[in-house]
Amino acid sequence: MGLFEGLTAAFRRLLDQRAQPLNKTLQAAIGSVAVVGVSGATVWAWRTSDLTLAELSWWPLAVALLVAAPASLALKSSEFQLAARIASQKPSAHRSLRVAVVSSAANLLPLPGSLIVTVRSLSEDGSTYGSAIAAGAVPGLCWLSITGIVGGSAIAVEGPPSLGAIAVVGGLLAGVAALKLFGETAPDGGSVGLALAVLGVESAWLLISALRLGLAITALGVDISPTQAVALSVAGALTVAIGFFPSGLGLREALIAGLSPLIGLEFDIGVLIGSVDRLVWLTFLALASAALVLRGSDSSE
Repeated sequence: MGLFEGLTAAFRRLLDQRAQPLNKTLQAAIGSVAVVGVSGATVWAWRTSDLTLAELSWWPLAVALLVAAPASLALKSSEFQLAARIASQKPSAHRSLRVAVVSSAANLLPLPGSLIVTVRSLSEDGSTYGSAIAAGAVPGLCWLSITGIVGGSAIAVEGPPSLGAIAVVGGLLAGVAALKLFGETAPDGGSVGLALAVLGVESAWLLISALRLGLAITALGVDISPTQAVALSVAGALTVAIGFFPSGLGLREALIAGLSPLIGLEFDIGVLIGSVDRLVWLTFLALASAALVLRGSDSSE
């Protein structure tokens, strides 16, 4: 028990550390490198693959923009609502949607944006800083757990069993941490209904993540199995779930590209998968942000 409590305390310190903005100079440097790196890699991959615009299939991009992207934002909003419930709060649907848009945009910056926005929003609504960090981390840890276990199993089927085993073990550890934080933070130690709701939303996140990547690769005219799409979603889980890593832009694309050859896909196709998915998501996020701006915002958000 002493060792476990020590690990829990160390994890809380890590959360506290990641919920702090980076130095602005470092932010600018990481952001610049990420943008240049992603742009350069995309151009290289496009030329290497010998694809043309005429060869692109546009219907998967339309489905990704009009169905999968809105579903991702809806799940992000639900995720914030669940984090708020864990922190004994009941935000309105409009506030949850606004936080979802802002945190999604912030997660593209060279800082753990999603976690920072979530913690700040929960703190402003009355939670202590410590409970806000824990409540905000529970859904992300749950996603890491589900994606690690399911995605790791997919990697073991499509690629190196050892890598899949590492992902599964990581998922199990994330699940233990999520359960521990949930029990310590949720009202009266949590409830079965609330826990099942978190599991449901994060399981849906995995499905939507796999769908988005599957649509991106289908648009490129490349066949992909559902198992491969689920395996690739592990890369997204590592960079987006909690925001441990600075700059979701660039790192996610690099992980997808690096994982692709291990599960039977070409490296350049992996680069394009991440870039296409990112472009569709940024397009939708820009439209959603513009809609919120037109509706107006209060000073606290």
